[in-house]
Amino acid sequence: MTDGQRTEGDRTPEEEVWSAIGAFEQILEQMPEDRASLDALWRAYERIGDRTRAGQYLVRLAHVHLKAGDRAAAEALRATLESYAADDTSAAELLERLGAVPPSAASAGTLSDAAAAAAPEAAIGRFSMADELSCAWNLMEAGELTQDDYARVVQDLTELSAQESGGTVSVMHVLEGRGISSLERVLAYMARECGTPVISLANFDVNLDAVRLLPYRCMAERGTAVYELLGKDALAVVLNPFDEQLRKDVRTLTRRHCHFYVTTAHDFDNFLERVRDAMEAEGEPVA
Repeated sequence: MTDGQRTEGDRTPEEEVWSAIGAFEQILEQMPEDRASLDALWRAYERIGDRTRAGQYLVRLAHVHLKAGDRAAAEALRATLESYAADDTSAAELLERLGAVPPSAASAGTLSDAAAAAAPEAAIGRFSMADELSCAWNLMEAGELTQDDYARVVQDLTELSAQESGGTVSVMHVLEGRGISSLERVLAYMARECGTPVISLANFDVNLDAVRLLPYRCMAERGTAVYELLGKDALAVVLNPFDEQLRKDVRTLTRRHCHFYVTTAHDFDNFLERVRDAMEAEGEPVA
């Protein structure tokens, strides 16, 4: 390498962001309604402080969600749209289109017993592409993934989420599937950044009293499980520790103080398989 030449790994975080912006804008030239690219672009422009462009892509993303009949995905952007609405008439108009919605549990603070009793079904939730893309973006910003790695992860997430395999879809599954060499370093970064130590679920027997605190659908679709109890507290594993809403939902569903950990996709899948076997042996439906 001659003087003045730099490798991809020498690029600054800001250069990585601009490189990602260029890549995803090229994708949009061919596929103007590609939701993964629109999501990545509003986050990228927000990161570099260009809220005008960020707002434009955010509104486009919400419109694409609505056009596809995915109102839940559009609703998930409501809070972010509200932060743009004062300066962006398009965001304000879109919020009017979405209509009024009751205050969320997050804005209401700690749930009362009555509210908690009514919340579980909503808290179960479903797989969120936006949350997984955000996880991948965080890893790229931290230098744990290159811009090329990020683009491949986005592509794989998009393809996996379109399949009806019934399996868990997560950044961790994609990274393991691609055999990324830095997986241990990624796990260590997640543990350090999110306060979620790395554990191996293979070291724990299936405790059905703990597992039953979460519906099986929530475990499989959102990549989480309560694997043990510690007094009145719950020990829970998450595949995406950056997802704060997931942690809130786990607390809502369990009604316990939760300690969160992170693990590998392979370890998580094996644990869910053991959970299914244990539940079926007890004659419990797995749905």
